[in-house]
Amino acid sequence: MHRFKEILIKYKILVSNFSYLAVLQMITVLVPIITLPHLFKVLGDTTWGVVVYAQAVVLYLGILVSFGFNITATKDISVHRDNPSKVSEIVSSVFILKGLLFIISLLIVTILVYSIPYFEHYRLLYVLSMWFCFYEFIFPIWYFQGLEKMKYITLINLGSRLIFLTLIFVLIRQESDYILVPVINGIGAIFSGLISMYIIFKKDKVRFFIPSISILKFYFKESAPIFLSNLSQLYIKMNKIIIGPFIGIDAVAYYDVAEKITSLMKVPIGLISQTVFPKIVKEKSLSFINKILKLNLTIQSILLLIVIPTAPFIVKLISGKDIPMAASALMILAFTVIPVVLNNTFAVQTLLAFDLKTYFTKSIVGSGIVYGILILIIYIFDIWHLYSICVAVLISELTTSLLSYHYVKKNVYSQINPI
Repeated sequence: MHRFKEILIKYKILVSNFSYLAVLQMITVLVPIITLPHLFKVLGDTTWGVVVYAQAVVLYLGILVSFGFNITATKDISVHRDNPSKVSEIVSSVFILKGLLFIISLLIVTILVYSIPYFEHYRLLYVLSMWFCFYEFIFPIWYFQGLEKMKYITLINLGSRLIFLTLIFVLIRQESDYILVPVINGIGAIFSGLISMYIIFKKDKVRFFIPSISILKFYFKESAPIFLSNLSQLYIKMNKIIIGPFIGIDAVAYYDVAEKITSLMKVPIGLISQTVFPKIVKEKSLSFINKILKLNLTIQSILLLIVIPTAPFIVKLISGKDIPMAASALMILAFTVIPVVLNNTFAVQTLLAFDLKTYFTKSIVGSGIVYGILILIIYIFDIWHLYSICVAVLISELTTSLLSYHYVKKNVYSQINPI
């Protein structure tokens, strides 16, 4: 007990941030899952599939708005947290750049829905689904993570998700109400953004100003490698886009169920990673990174042993109906949790923390190329199936693990002794 107290005191900030992040991650993942049976029942498989497909398309543009700032800006804020003028520079630059990228993304989606016949019947749905990009722009998770103030992120998201949860059950009463789903999400995004702005500029007294072009270029260039890495990892979000026209819009909804359950399994990876990343950036301790790796592998192995044999039951519990196709997809996607742990450890916690962005990018680009080759094979041999897409994702994640480990072994383990 005395040893346990010493550990709590030593890692007080980490324990606090972990607790808040645990709540945040559970809220983020559980709220959509709680609403899923209601949306399936009211909207039906096809209409819900259309909504999910629209969200998947907009997620691409969310990568543009994010532009890697959620990693680079977090690191910059963490390093310069005791320098108010530098923090103001970082905050001002990131908001301005993200604002410009949001405007560009809005123009892109407008051009797409009015120039491509496929989007003709659901133009308003796609435009309203841009709430995700707006949220990426206005909610500064990178600021709170950099300062290790996870309490704010948790409370703001809790309020936003409760608004979403309530309005979904109150307003979505018939199939034609599908158009209200992105509207309800947008209300939550606006709420999160306004509260965040108040905390940053009023409570924390961060000064907003327009930096010089050279400063904006610096932060833009700093995040470019991360953006390119995210861009090459589009296969994570491309699946639903591919499934729609080649397999069927219903299959988009079924894949979404399997993906949501897999995301729930990955919650511990994300919250542990977000909690320890600022500490790793400052200390660069390989021994600490190895401890986190062992912890994550243990947790995910246990979850995998639970999910695989109970997949059909879990799918029915989550969606409110038996969906054999979703259960089989889940059995494949569930295995991605192990390579995701390795990816997070080697690519994010090591390569990025040690300023080896080029190798981080190479790892992600390599897996993206492998995914592209696999999809090409599926296309050539006409083996379109939900399961073949899931297998392609699994192989791509494994590729990232192998490449990132190779670069870590070559550029970190061989040169730096564990602290």
